Amino acid sequence: MRRMIAALAAVLLLLPLGQAFASGAGSAQDPLISRSYVRRWEELLLEDRSVQADQAAQALMTDGARSLEMLTGRCGASGIRPETLSAGGSILLREGDSINLLSGGGSVTVRSGSLIDVTDGAALPAGSLPAGHRCIAAKDAYAVFTAAQDSRLSLTGTAVVSQYRDSAPTQWYGSAVDYAAVRALMNGTGEGTFSPESTLTRAMFVTILGRMAGVNAADWPGTSFADVPTNTWFSAYVQWGAKNGIVNGIGGGQFAPNSPVTREQMAVLITRYADAAGYDLPRGVSVRAYFQDAARISDWAGESVERMRVTGLLNGDDLGNFNPANGATRAEAATVFMRLDATLRLLH
Repeated sequence: MRRMIAALAAVLLLLPLGQAFASGAGSAQDPLISRSYVRRWEELLLEDRSVQADQAAQALMTDGARSLEMLTGRCGASGIRPETLSAGGSILLREGDSINLLSGGGSVTVRSGSLIDVTDGAALPAGSLPAGHRCIAAKDAYAVFTAAQDSRLSLTGTAVVSQYRDSAPTQWYGSAVDYAAVRALMNGTGEGTFSPESTLTRAMFVTILGRMAGVNAADWPGTSFADVPTNTWFSAYVQWGAKNGIVNGIGGGQFAPNSPVTREQMAVLITRYADAAGYDLPRGVSVRAYFQDAARISDWAGESVERMRVTGLLNGDDLGNFNPANGATRAEAATVFMRLDATLRLLH
């Protein structure tokens, strides 16, 4: 009897605690989970979602800032670069570039990423580029605009422009041809062509060097070579090169302006040009140790070829040959001059 009374008393003592526990339960179906536990779990869940949202927002802000930095960093002082594109010409657009069609027309091919029409605030699908709308290449974008007719555009960034039907911006030399055209170093060969695979002559090469140096043709009258008349498009540049020790001719008072410029001749001319301009190109140890055909490199060109190799201005082929006597194509020359400009800016 005493045991029954004691057990009943224990139950009565625990009843308020049990009622309190049940009153704090998360649900009638599961009274063993307290409301405080559910609320804490809910708070943690919301806190986790908040962190994820903050991280996502930060990622978007970072990407936006990165694109803006690329966009503003690539622009010139005005931030806008006008271009006149002939029919058939094209422009390669990548992250941070923007394009605005002012007149004319053409179509856009979006290969990856997207173009954002900031005028409408929507992604631009492949097709016609709307006139008067500014479009920006978003993250990881790779798009090509091709003009169907003569067009005027404004660009920002480093959009690669090709004015020539035979020099697409997707080719390995596309940006180099754009560089040479924009800086008026090299002209086309007529009827909207650049002839990238054509051989460059000695007269052409020295003329490009002179244009890069900002030579005023009127300042260099006369001629130093019997085969360079004074009334040609290249005579002033050859005369400038001769007077500055950049060109010496081939002997016998001859310059051979129409002969192809060889790779080892390019190396020597570039080295002399850099030396005359006060740039000290890095020097290597010995060119003989790096090219399989080193024995074919002329003694008078060895040091210059090595300096080209060290600076990366002229490299060998996949077999490790320099091919010193090979002629240079116009595409190769454009690439060399683009690299030379970048190298000299670093040394300035």
